[in-house]
Amino acid sequence: MQNYFDLVAKNISNLDAENARMQLRRMVREMRFFQSVFQTLNEGILVIDPLGSLLYANVAAEKIASFSADKSRGKHVSKIMPDWNWPSILGTETKDEGWLRASEREIEVDYPERKILSVSLLPADDGVNVAIIRDITSQRAREADALELGRTDAVRELASGVAHEIGNPLNALSLNLQLLQREFKKEENVEKRERLLSDIEIALNQVKRISSINKSFLNALRPVKPNFMAGSLADPLKHTLAELKTLLESRDIRVCLSLPPALPSVMLDSEQMQQVFFNLIKNALEVMKDGSELEITLSSDDEVVTASFKDNGTGMTSDTLATIFEAYKTTKSSGNGLGLMVSKRIVRSHGGNIDVETKAGEGTRFMVHIPRISKRVRRLNAK
Repeated sequence: MQNYFDLVAKNISNLDAENARMQLRRMVREMRFFQSVFQTLNEGILVIDPLGSLLYANVAAEKIASFSADKSRGKHVSKIMPDWNWPSILGTETKDEGWLRASEREIEVDYPERKILSVSLLPADDGVNVAIIRDITSQRAREADALELGRTDAVRELASGVAHEIGNPLNALSLNLQLLQREFKKEENVEKRERLLSDIEIALNQVKRISSINKSFLNALRPVKPNFMAGSLADPLKHTLAELKTLLESRDIRVCLSLPPALPSVMLDSEQMQQVFFNLIKNALEVMKDGSELEITLSSDDEVVTASFKDNGTGMTSDTLATIFEAYKTTKSSGNGLGLMVSKRIVRSHGGNIDVETKAGEGTRFMVHIPRISKRVRRLNAK
Protein backbone atom coordinates (compact mmCIF):
# COMPACT_ATOMS: atom_id res chain seq x y z
CA MET A 1 0.00 0.00 0.00
CA GLN A 2 2.87 2.38 0.77
CA ASN A 3 4.22 1.77 -2.74
CA TYR A 4 0.82 2.68 -4.16
CA PHE A 5 0.68 5.98 -2.25
CA ASP A 6 4.24 6.79 -3.31
CA LEU A 7 3.38 6.04 -6.93
CA VAL A 8 0.30 8.29 -6.86
CA ALA A 9 2.24 11.11 -5.19
CA LYS A 10 5.00 10.82 -7.80
CA ASN A 11 2.67 10.96 -10.80
CA ILE A 12 -0.13 13.16 -9.49
CA SER A 13 0.84 16.06 -11.77
CA ASN A 14 0.35 13.80 -14.81
CA LEU A 15 -3.19 12.71 -13.88
CA ASP A 16 -6.24 14.31 -15.45
CA ALA A 17 -9.14 15.41 -13.27
CA GLU A 18 -11.12 12.18 -13.58
CA ASN A 19 -8.13 9.94 -12.82
CA ALA A 20 -7.16 12.16 -9.89
CA ARG A 21 -10.70 11.89 -8.47
CA MET A 22 -10.63 8.09 -8.94
CA GLN A 23 -7.27 7.74 -7.19
CA LEU A 24 -8.43 10.03 -4.40
CA ARG A 25 -11.56 7.93 -3.85
CA ARG A 26 -9.44 4.78 -3.69
CA MET A 27 -7.05 6.37 -1.20
CA VAL A 28 -9.99 7.49 0.97
CA ARG A 29 -11.37 3.94 0.93
CA GLU A 30 -8.01 2.53 1.96
CA MET A 31 -7.58 5.11 4.70
CA ARG A 32 -11.05 4.30 6.06
CA PHE A 33 -10.21 0.60 5.99
CA PHE A 34 -7.00 1.05 7.96
CA GLN A 35 -8.74 3.40 10.38
CA SER A 36 -11.43 0.79 11.02
CA VAL A 37 -8.71 -1.80 11.72
CA PHE A 38 -7.01 0.50 14.23
CA GLN A 39 -10.34 1.21 15.91
CA THR A 40 -10.96 -2.51 16.53
CA LEU A 41 -7.65 -3.08 18.33
CA ASN A 42 -7.67 -3.66 22.09
CA GLU A 43 -4.31 -1.87 22.39
CA GLY A 44 -4.32 1.90 22.48
CA ILE A 45 -2.51 3.52 19.56
CA LEU A 46 -1.15 7.07 19.70
CA VAL A 47 0.61 8.72 16.78
CA ILE A 48 2.82 11.54 18.02
CA ASP A 49 4.68 14.09 15.92
CA PRO A 50 8.39 14.92 16.48
CA LEU A 51 7.44 17.78 18.83
CA GLY A 52 5.28 15.55 21.02
CA SER A 53 1.87 16.65 19.76
CA LEU A 54 -0.94 14.15 19.23
CA LEU A 55 -1.75 13.36 15.60
CA TYR A 56 -4.02 10.34 16.01
CA ALA A 57 -5.53 8.15 18.71
CA ASN A 58 -7.78 5.12 18.38
CA VAL A 59 -10.83 4.31 20.50
CA ALA A 60 -8.89 1.98 22.80
CA ALA A 61 -6.40 4.76 23.62
CA GLU A 62 -9.27 7.14 24.44
CA LYS A 63 -10.82 4.55 26.74
CA ILE A 64 -7.59 3.56 28.50
CA ALA A 65 -6.35 7.14 29.02
CA SER A 66 -9.80 8.76 29.43
CA PHE A 67 -9.57 11.58 26.90
CA SER A 68 -11.23 12.71 23.67
CA ALA A 69 -9.09 12.39 20.54
CA ASP A 70 -11.10 15.03 18.66
CA LYS A 71 -10.61 17.62 21.42
CA SER A 72 -6.99 16.69 22.08
CA ARG A 73 -5.58 16.47 18.55
CA GLY A 74 -2.69 18.93 18.15
CA LYS A 75 -2.05 19.22 21.89
CA HIS A 76 1.15 17.99 23.52
CA VAL A 77 0.66 14.54 25.03
CA SER A 78 2.05 15.71 28.40
CA LYS A 79 -0.95 18.08 28.67
CA ILE A 80 -3.43 15.39 27.67
CA MET A 81 -1.97 12.78 30.06
CA PRO A 82 -0.05 14.87 32.63
CA ASP A 83 0.75 12.00 35.03
CA TRP A 84 2.40 9.76 32.46
CA ASN A 85 5.90 11.34 32.48
CA TRP A 86 5.99 11.80 28.69
CA PRO A 87 9.37 13.61 28.64
CA SER A 88 10.95 10.40 29.92
CA ILE A 89 9.05 8.19 27.45
CA LEU A 90 9.78 10.43 24.46
CA GLY A 91 13.34 11.11 25.60
CA THR A 92 13.06 14.83 24.91
CA GLU A 93 15.95 15.51 27.29
CA THR A 94 18.39 13.26 25.38
CA LYS A 95 17.09 12.65 21.87
CA ASP A 96 19.29 14.09 19.14
CA GLU A 97 17.99 15.02 15.70
CA GLY A 98 17.73 12.07 13.35
CA TRP A 99 18.05 9.41 16.06
CA LEU A 100 15.45 6.65 16.34
CA ARG A 101 14.19 5.90 19.84
CA ALA A 102 12.48 2.94 21.46
CA SER A 103 11.36 2.96 25.06
CA GLU A 104 9.03 1.07 27.33
CA ARG A 105 7.44 2.10 30.59
CA GLU A 106 5.07 0.59 33.08
CA ILE A 107 2.98 3.26 34.75
CA GLU A 108 0.24 3.24 37.34
CA VAL A 109 -2.75 5.52 36.95
CA ASP A 110 -5.44 6.11 39.56
CA TYR A 111 -8.04 7.96 37.49
CA PRO A 112 -10.75 7.07 36.65
CA GLU A 113 -9.68 3.71 38.12
CA ARG A 114 -6.41 2.15 39.16
CA LYS A 115 -4.62 0.54 36.22
CA ILE A 116 -1.14 -0.69 35.38
CA LEU A 117 -0.28 0.28 31.82
CA SER A 118 2.56 -0.66 29.51
CA VAL A 119 3.57 2.15 27.15
CA SER A 120 5.88 1.16 24.28
CA LEU A 121 7.32 3.84 22.00
CA LEU A 122 8.45 2.83 18.51
CA PRO A 123 9.81 5.02 15.69
CA ALA A 124 7.92 5.54 12.43
CA ASP A 125 8.79 7.65 9.36
CA ASP A 126 9.74 11.36 9.36
CA GLY A 127 10.40 11.51 13.10
CA VAL A 128 6.86 10.45 13.99
CA ASN A 129 6.50 8.08 16.96
CA VAL A 130 3.89 5.41 17.61
CA ALA A 131 2.99 4.72 21.24
CA ILE A 132 1.28 1.39 21.95
CA ILE A 133 -0.64 1.32 25.24
CA ARG A 134 -1.64 -1.95 26.85
CA ASP A 135 -3.67 -2.42 30.01
CA ILE A 136 -1.65 -5.07 31.85
CA THR A 137 -3.46 -4.83 35.19
CA SER A 138 -4.94 -8.32 34.93
CA GLN A 139 -1.69 -9.68 33.49
CA ARG A 140 0.27 -8.44 36.49
CA ALA A 141 -2.35 -9.94 38.80
CA ARG A 142 -2.07 -13.29 37.03
CA GLU A 143 1.71 -13.18 37.24
CA ALA A 144 1.53 -12.48 40.96
CA ASP A 145 -0.83 -15.45 41.41
CA ALA A 146 1.45 -17.67 39.33
CA LEU A 147 4.47 -16.74 41.42
CA GLU A 148 2.55 -17.18 44.67
CA LEU A 149 1.23 -20.62 43.71
CA GLY A 150 4.47 -21.75 42.12
CA ARG A 151 2.81 -22.81 38.89
CA THR A 152 6.00 -22.45 36.89
CA ASP A 153 8.48 -23.77 39.45
CA ALA A 154 8.44 -27.37 38.20
CA VAL A 155 9.21 -26.40 34.60
CA ARG A 156 11.94 -24.01 35.64
CA GLU A 157 13.58 -26.55 37.93
CA LEU A 158 13.48 -29.21 35.22
CA ALA A 159 15.00 -26.90 32.60
CA SER A 160 17.65 -25.57 34.95
CA GLY A 161 18.47 -29.13 36.02
CA VAL A 162 19.04 -30.13 32.41
CA ALA A 163 21.23 -27.06 31.86
CA HIS A 164 23.21 -27.91 34.99
CA GLU A 165 23.75 -31.49 33.81
CA ILE A 166 25.01 -30.18 30.46
CA GLY A 167 27.59 -28.15 32.36
CA ASN A 168 29.21 -31.22 33.95
CA PRO A 169 30.27 -32.97 30.71
CA LEU A 170 31.31 -29.62 29.27
CA ASN A 171 33.73 -29.14 32.15
CA ALA A 172 35.07 -32.67 31.62
CA LEU A 173 35.50 -32.06 27.90
CA SER A 174 37.36 -28.82 28.53
CA LEU A 175 39.67 -30.45 31.07
CA ASN A 176 40.52 -33.38 28.81
CA LEU A 177 41.11 -31.15 25.80
CA GLN A 178 43.54 -29.08 27.83
CA LEU A 179 45.38 -32.26 28.88
CA LEU A 180 45.59 -33.37 25.24
CA GLN A 181 46.85 -29.94 24.33
CA ARG A 182 49.74 -30.34 26.78
CA GLU A 183 50.60 -33.80 25.43
CA PHE A 184 50.56 -32.72 21.78
CA LYS A 185 52.94 -29.88 22.54
CA LYS A 186 55.55 -32.59 23.03
CA GLU A 187 55.03 -33.97 19.50
CA GLU A 188 58.30 -33.75 17.58
CA ASN A 189 56.75 -33.54 14.12
CA VAL A 190 56.18 -29.79 13.81
CA GLU A 191 53.54 -30.00 11.08
CA LYS A 192 51.58 -32.69 12.90
CA ARG A 193 51.90 -30.83 16.21
CA GLU A 194 50.59 -27.56 14.77
CA ARG A 195 47.65 -29.33 13.07
CA LEU A 196 46.66 -31.18 16.24
CA LEU A 197 46.99 -28.10 18.41
CA SER A 198 44.88 -26.11 15.92
CA ASP A 199 42.13 -28.76 16.02
CA ILE A 200 42.14 -28.78 19.81
CA GLU A 201 42.00 -24.99 19.95
CA ILE A 202 38.91 -25.03 17.71
CA ALA A 203 37.29 -27.66 19.95
CA LEU A 204 38.11 -25.67 23.10
CA ASN A 205 36.58 -22.53 21.61
CA GLN A 206 33.37 -24.40 20.79
CA VAL A 207 33.20 -25.84 24.31
CA LYS A 208 33.64 -22.33 25.73
CA ARG A 209 30.88 -21.04 23.48
CA ILE A 210 28.44 -23.78 24.55
CA SER A 211 29.38 -23.15 28.18
CA SER A 212 28.65 -19.44 27.75
CA ILE A 213 25.26 -20.15 26.19
CA ASN A 214 24.47 -22.62 28.98
CA LYS A 215 25.40 -20.05 31.64
CA SER A 216 23.20 -17.40 30.01
CA PHE A 217 20.37 -19.91 29.82
CA LEU A 218 20.70 -20.66 33.54
CA ASN A 219 20.70 -16.94 34.38
CA ALA A 220 17.57 -16.48 32.28
CA LEU A 221 15.80 -19.41 33.93
CA ARG A 222 16.80 -18.78 37.52
CA PRO A 223 16.89 -15.04 38.15
CA VAL A 224 18.58 -14.25 41.44
CA LYS A 225 16.70 -11.98 43.80
CA PRO A 226 18.63 -8.70 44.14
CA ASN A 227 20.43 -8.05 47.39
CA PHE A 228 19.66 -4.35 47.66
CA MET A 229 21.93 -1.89 49.39
CA ALA A 230 22.16 1.88 49.17
CA GLY A 231 24.97 2.96 46.90
CA SER A 232 26.13 4.79 43.81
CA LEU A 233 25.87 3.57 40.20
CA ALA A 234 29.41 4.85 39.75
CA ASP A 235 30.84 1.98 41.81
CA PRO A 236 29.68 -1.00 39.69
CA LEU A 237 30.54 1.02 36.56
CA LYS A 238 34.12 1.57 37.72
CA HIS A 239 34.50 -2.13 38.61
CA THR A 240 33.19 -3.12 35.17
CA LEU A 241 35.61 -0.80 33.37
CA ALA A 242 38.49 -2.17 35.45
CA GLU A 243 37.47 -5.71 34.46
CA LEU A 244 37.41 -4.75 30.78
CA LYS A 245 40.57 -2.61 30.89
CA THR A 246 42.79 -5.15 29.11
CA LEU A 247 40.25 -5.67 26.31
CA LEU A 248 39.75 -1.93 25.86
CA GLU A 249 43.49 -1.29 25.70
CA SER A 250 44.11 -4.17 23.28
CA ARG A 251 41.64 -2.62 20.84
CA ASP A 252 42.68 0.97 21.53
CA ILE A 253 39.10 1.85 22.54
CA ARG A 254 38.97 5.24 24.25
CA VAL A 255 36.39 5.54 27.01
CA CYS A 256 35.05 9.07 27.37
CA LEU A 257 33.72 8.90 30.92
CA SER A 258 31.58 11.72 32.29
CA LEU A 259 30.92 11.56 36.03
CA PRO A 260 29.34 14.35 38.08
CA PRO A 261 31.04 15.34 41.35
CA ALA A 262 28.25 13.63 43.31
CA LEU A 263 25.40 11.28 42.45
CA PRO A 264 22.21 10.60 44.43
CA SER A 265 22.14 7.18 46.05
CA VAL A 266 20.04 4.34 44.66
CA MET A 267 19.04 0.94 45.99
CA LEU A 268 21.03 -1.59 43.98
CA ASP A 269 22.61 -5.00 43.86
CA SER A 270 26.13 -4.02 42.82
CA GLU A 271 27.03 -7.41 41.32
CA GLN A 272 23.86 -7.59 39.21
CA MET A 273 24.35 -4.02 38.02
CA GLN A 274 27.91 -4.91 37.03
CA GLN A 275 26.43 -7.68 34.89
CA VAL A 276 24.16 -5.14 33.16
CA PHE A 277 27.02 -2.71 32.51
CA PHE A 278 29.29 -5.55 31.33
CA ASN A 279 26.66 -6.70 28.80
CA LEU A 280 26.05 -3.20 27.46
CA ILE A 281 29.75 -2.36 27.10
CA LYS A 282 30.57 -5.73 25.47
CA ASN A 283 27.69 -5.23 23.02
CA ALA A 284 29.04 -1.77 22.18
CA LEU A 285 32.56 -3.09 21.63
CA GLU A 286 31.30 -5.76 19.24
CA VAL A 287 29.95 -3.12 16.82
CA MET A 288 32.85 -0.66 17.16
CA LYS A 289 36.05 -0.52 15.17
CA ASP A 290 39.44 -0.55 16.87
CA GLY A 291 40.51 2.95 17.88
CA SER A 292 36.91 4.15 18.38
CA GLU A 293 35.47 6.07 21.29
CA LEU A 294 32.83 4.84 23.75
CA GLU A 295 30.92 7.57 25.57
CA ILE A 296 29.71 6.70 29.08
CA THR A 297 27.79 9.27 31.10
CA LEU A 298 26.26 9.20 34.56
CA SER A 299 23.64 11.83 35.36
CA SER A 300 20.58 12.37 37.52
CA ASP A 301 17.34 14.30 37.78
CA ASP A 302 14.57 14.50 40.38
CA GLU A 303 13.38 10.99 39.55
CA VAL A 304 16.26 8.74 38.48
CA VAL A 305 19.99 8.23 38.12
CA THR A 306 20.90 7.42 34.51
CA ALA A 307 23.85 5.54 33.06
CA SER A 308 24.23 6.18 29.32
CA PHE A 309 26.39 4.13 26.93
CA LYS A 310 26.87 5.49 23.39
CA ASP A 311 28.86 3.68 20.73
CA ASN A 312 29.74 4.88 17.22
CA GLY A 313 28.91 1.63 15.47
CA THR A 314 26.57 1.02 12.55
CA GLY A 315 23.32 1.63 14.44
CA MET A 316 20.18 -0.49 14.07
CA THR A 317 17.16 -0.65 11.81
CA SER A 318 13.67 -0.01 13.19
CA ASP A 319 12.88 -3.74 12.85
CA THR A 320 15.90 -4.72 14.95
CA LEU A 321 15.15 -1.98 17.47
CA ALA A 322 11.62 -3.30 18.00
CA THR A 323 12.87 -6.77 19.07
CA ILE A 324 16.17 -5.88 20.70
CA PHE A 325 15.20 -7.15 24.19
CA GLU A 326 13.55 -10.41 23.06
CA ALA A 327 15.19 -13.75 23.90
CA TYR A 328 17.29 -15.32 21.12
CA LYS A 329 17.01 -12.18 18.97
CA THR A 330 20.54 -11.23 18.02
CA THR A 331 22.41 -9.73 15.08
CA LYS A 332 25.69 -11.36 16.13
CA SER A 333 26.82 -14.62 14.56
CA SER A 334 28.13 -15.90 17.91
CA GLY A 335 25.50 -14.35 20.19
CA ASN A 336 22.60 -16.04 21.96
CA GLY A 337 20.29 -13.04 22.40
CA LEU A 338 19.94 -13.48 26.17
CA GLY A 339 22.27 -10.73 27.43
CA LEU A 340 19.93 -7.81 26.83
CA MET A 341 16.90 -9.77 28.02
CA VAL A 342 18.63 -10.61 31.31
CA SER A 343 19.91 -7.02 31.62
CA LYS A 344 16.43 -5.62 31.15
CA ARG A 345 15.03 -7.97 33.78
CA ILE A 346 17.72 -6.97 36.28
CA VAL A 347 17.03 -3.28 35.70
CA ARG A 348 13.27 -3.87 36.04
CA SER A 349 13.86 -5.71 39.33
CA HIS A 350 15.60 -2.51 40.50
CA GLY A 351 12.46 -0.53 39.64
CA GLY A 352 14.13 1.02 36.60
CA ASN A 353 14.01 0.97 32.81
CA ILE A 354 16.34 0.61 29.83
CA ASP A 355 15.81 2.85 26.80
CA VAL A 356 17.66 2.69 23.50
CA GLU A 357 18.21 5.25 20.75
CA THR A 358 19.92 4.55 17.45
CA LYS A 359 20.75 6.14 14.11
CA ALA A 360 21.95 4.25 11.07
CA GLY A 361 25.62 4.90 10.41
CA GLU A 362 26.17 6.87 13.63
CA GLY A 363 25.65 4.48 16.53
CA THR A 364 23.45 3.42 19.41
CA ARG A 365 22.85 4.75 22.91
CA PHE A 366 21.54 2.58 25.77
CA MET A 367 20.26 4.38 28.86
CA VAL A 368 19.76 2.64 32.21
CA HIS A 369 17.43 4.55 34.56
CA ILE A 370 17.39 3.58 38.25
CA PRO A 371 15.07 5.43 40.68
CA ARG A 372 16.65 7.58 43.36
CA ILE A 373 16.16 6.42 46.94
CA SER A 374 14.08 9.50 47.71
CA LYS A 375 11.83 8.72 44.75
CA ARG A 376 11.56 5.07 45.79
CA VAL A 377 10.51 6.10 49.31
CA ARG A 378 7.85 8.45 47.92
CA ARG A 379 6.44 5.61 45.80
CA LEU A 380 6.28 3.28 48.80
CA ASN A 381 4.61 5.94 50.97
CA ALA A 382 2.09 6.65 48.19
CA LYS A 383 1.02 3.02 48.29
